[in-house]
Parts: sequence; C-alpha cells; structure tokens
Amino acid sequence: MPDVPTAAVVANPKIAAELGHLGDWLEEHSFSTQRLIRDDVLAIDAADDADVLIVMGSIWTLADNHRTDEHRAAIDAEVELVRRWVYQDRPMLGICFGGQVLSAALGGTVERMPIRVLGWETPASDLPALRAPWALWHEDRFSIPADAEALAVTPHAPLAMRAHRAWGVQFHPEFTPDIMLGIARDLNTPQAQAEPLIALAEQRHEQQRAESHALFDSWWAEVRA
Repeated sequence: MPDVPTAAVVANPKIAAELGHLGDWLEEHSFSTQRLIRDDVLAIDAADDADVLIVMGSIWTLADNHRTDEHRAAIDAEVELVRRWVYQDRPMLGICFGGQVLSAALGGTVERMPIRVLGWETPASDLPALRAPWALWHEDRFSIPADAEALAVTPHAPLAMRAHRAWGVQFHPEFTPDIMLGIARDLNTPQAQAEPLIALAEQRHEQQRAESHALFDSWWAEVRA
C-alpha cells in the first residue's frame, strides 16, 4: 500500500455525502479521498486506483417493489462495481445504502420495511466495537448473503455484516448533529421525528466520535492488507 493511501468514496452529490466522523478518521490515518458520484453511472473500474472503497448512504432504493427506472442504470452499475471489488478481495466499507449494495452484490436481497426507522439502537453483536448506540435512518433492510456473516442484529433488521474484506453496516457511524440536521431539512423530515434524534446526537457527540472511530479501527485492522 502506498505511503498516502486513497479511499474512493461513492455517494450522491449531496444527501448522505458528508463523511463526518469517518472523514475525521480518514484524515487521522492519512488517507486522501477520491469522490465518485453514483449518479454518473460509474464504470466498473472507476475505483481501481484506490486502496479502499467506501460506499455511502442514499435516498435511492434497491427494494424491487419500490424501484423505478430513474436510477436503475446507476444502481446496477454500482452493484457491479462493488461485486468486482469484493471478489478481487479488496477492502470496503458500505454504510446504509452502501451496506445494501454490498448485500445485493453478493446475492442478498433488499426489501422495504413496514415503517421508516429513525432513532438510536444498540445491536446484539459479538464484536465489542459494534455494541454501541448507533443512529438509524432507513426504510429498507438487507439480508445476509450465503457467503457473508452477520456481525450485528436487531429485531427489525441486520445492522452489520462482513464478507471477504468488506463490511456493510445499516446504521450511520459517520453521523454528526450537523449532518443529521441537514438531512432532516433536505428530506423535509417532520420536526417531531428529527428533533429527538438530533438532540441525542448533540448530547453524545464526543462519545459518538470515539465509538465511531473504534468501529473504523476494528474494521480497518481486519481488512487492511
């Protein structure tokens, strides 16, 4: 790995594109960042020059009963990029939509839940770094593919998995209060739903940063070459 490793970050141009605590962690570990905009229908080799692939959240969906043709080409291209990357045994982290893309790339499924989940939840996990309160903001959930392992679960959905050198999480370890406030505004989230979530993020900001960095440390210790 070169002296200055590169993280290729796949995201939409705005919503869920900010790296927050993950950006701080990448900077502390001397990563440079290469931005890839998923809206552009990415080439399968778009991230080949990078050392790590990070796939961020999105308001798009992979759930078959809610997909439209509007983003289908871009989503299919992203799934193919991730499938190729993972089977090349290269390190990856997928967050929320990114975790769902990882599941789909490995033969798993993504489905729409009965209700959107906004809140904080501590999953059951054998890994200490995953046993923490995490911010949830999703309405789809992924299944665990046959060649993947569940790392963290809740009653309503799996929250983390790994396969090869890739991890996918359904929660948002990157979230800061400012990121959450911006997403709430962009999505016109009802104040009664968003305010308690953001208030708790403000109360535990420093603790969240430490827990998120511990998670990224655990992931990186396992997947790095």
